[in-house]
Amino acid sequence: MKKKGFWNRFKRLSKPKGRPQWGQAFRAIFLMIIAAIVAKFMGLDNGIMAIMFVTLIATIIIETSLPLRKVAILTFLGFFMTVLAFVSASLSLSNIGIFIFFTVIWAFFGISLYIFGSVEGSLGFTFFLIYFLAVLLVNNQSNTFDWTIYALLSYLVASVLFIPKIWFEKKKIRKMVTIGFNPETNIQNIFSVKNILSDIPLRMDYINIFKFGSYFKILRKYSNLIVARLTPKQHKYFNNFLNHSDEFAFKIGDHFNNDKGPVNLSAIDTELLTLESQFVKNSDNSETVMDISHGIRDILFESNTILSGDWGREKKVIKAYKKSLREVLDANFHLNNLYIRHAIRFTIAITISLIFVYLTRERSAVWITMGVLIILKPDISSTVDNLISRVGFNLFAIILAIIFSFIFPHNLLIWLAFIMLFLFRAFYPNYMGFSVMAITVFIVLIWPTGTVFDNAISRLVDIALGGIIAFICAYIILPSRVNVNLPNQLFRTIQFNINTANQILMAFKKKINNKKVSKCFNNYMKEENNLEAAVKKLEDSYKDINDDLELYQEIIASNNKLAADLLALSAIFNKNEDVSANFESKFVEIKNMLHNIENFLNGDLKPLKISLNNFSKGYGNIEVTDLDQIINWIISDLQLIQKGLEIANETGALQRYRKLT
Repeated sequence: MKKKGFWNRFKRLSKPKGRPQWGQAFRAIFLMIIAAIVAKFMGLDNGIMAIMFVTLIATIIIETSLPLRKVAILTFLGFFMTVLAFVSASLSLSNIGIFIFFTVIWAFFGISLYIFGSVEGSLGFTFFLIYFLAVLLVNNQSNTFDWTIYALLSYLVASVLFIPKIWFEKKKIRKMVTIGFNPETNIQNIFSVKNILSDIPLRMDYINIFKFGSYFKILRKYSNLIVARLTPKQHKYFNNFLNHSDEFAFKIGDHFNNDKGPVNLSAIDTELLTLESQFVKNSDNSETVMDISHGIRDILFESNTILSGDWGREKKVIKAYKKSLREVLDANFHLNNLYIRHAIRFTIAITISLIFVYLTRERSAVWITMGVLIILKPDISSTVDNLISRVGFNLFAIILAIIFSFIFPHNLLIWLAFIMLFLFRAFYPNYMGFSVMAITVFIVLIWPTGTVFDNAISRLVDIALGGIIAFICAYIILPSRVNVNLPNQLFRTIQFNINTANQILMAFKKKINNKKVSKCFNNYMKEENNLEAAVKKLEDSYKDINDDLELYQEIIASNNKLAADLLALSAIFNKNEDVSANFESKFVEIKNMLHNIENFLNGDLKPLKISLNNFSKGYGNIEVTDLDQIINWIISDLQLIQKGLEIANETGALQRYRKLT
């Protein structure tokens, strides 16, 4: 376990998160050109630059990998916020007081959305980027109504991208609902897709295939946790069965996606008989392994019936119970929250920077502001990371721009600039380092202040100054220094989840106390943010810790999912006070599991007793109620948390990382 040096941190920060998006880049540049031509034809010469860049932003929003209905809502919201941003900037032209007011509102609102989650936070940051673009582009040559027209034209041109989205919507949804059958996915992916698909009407075969894929992924994750505890011989046969189950699961997903009909699963029963012959009854791990294996077999066979059955046209929705606005605000809207402190810090720093842009319109002021914008992050270590990566990639970009200026004649540099814009879109968001490089070269070539060499050096100095300012702000303005005991923070977060569960489970004896449940859940959400920061600190600080990091992330993912499932259970209880009476035995089982985990958290680090009846008896059944399904999920979540904690203790992961600074 070694501390990460500069080069290791730079490599991690520049690591790609996916493939380049060449098709999206081509479509974005093509539509930008079309938008410019239409604007020229309509006599909107003063707005061509704004129209082109807003079109680029609109294409990024529309090509977001979400279901059509949610993309449409997001696009309308993007258009509304774009109009609002240009109107705000236009109204501010003649009065610095109005400008400061709008800047403070936009900056704080955009960044504070991170308290709702990373997706909402990224959306809020995008809204502020639109306002920042509006501040740079708005001038007195057009009135407020003109800027609204520019935004409308941009989104109308970009809306052409809805045609292929409509065409491929069915295929996209099918791929999303079969995510659990993909061996490369994890529980966090399942949780994310469930939220994405929530409130979208889906046919029952889609909902059931998603449900069985989710169950399959939970069993596979649990099997991965215990497989290392087997003897070499047991490991060999159990691992062979699991590999075959992965192959058949992938085939089921592929057949569902492409309407190929059912899969021949006869080999699964053969593999199961072979596995049974190698495990002596009542031997160590025998019952656990066979329960999991039968559960996997049942899920695959039930999933296969969906491929051949006629499920009609009835539609329902996948329910994903989310935190309410009031709950999130009550839990997070205070100075102890990392993201609220960041929102205040960001608002102060960016407002001061933009005042200089407003007063001088100097390009150096713009670039320094961009440095603050892209480098300042919620805590000091994240700000340092961004300083390393952004300044580093900008240095490479400056060198590249200077090389281009020596190799190519001046009249070709404009074309190279647009190639850079194409690369910016292709690399965004999966190769952020290269994306930053490309947009920097683009701006250096398209927005010169003298020779390319002079412009490049000036921009490097400016972006470095912006980074230094961001670094100083991170230290001076409400500094968020994350000094944590990671195992203790994990325990605290799980404990607050247990408190929430115990309050909800009291409902099968008496009426649920919503105020106490809400208070427990708010405490959980406070700790959840701190745990997220602690895990990031671990990732930033050490190398060669992949196993420990993955184990912590899996436990956290299961704990997050438990919180969501508990919310769902609470909602069902609130609708029907008597529904819990028929499930008292299940609730007793859950309470026993909660008690075992609580004892473990309090220092009784003995192996946890885990009941696996739910694996073999609950999942292979299509006809279950919402309450059945939620209870199955909760038991599964607790089983994964229990086993994860046990293995983390055995491997020493709970004894390490007690002083991350």
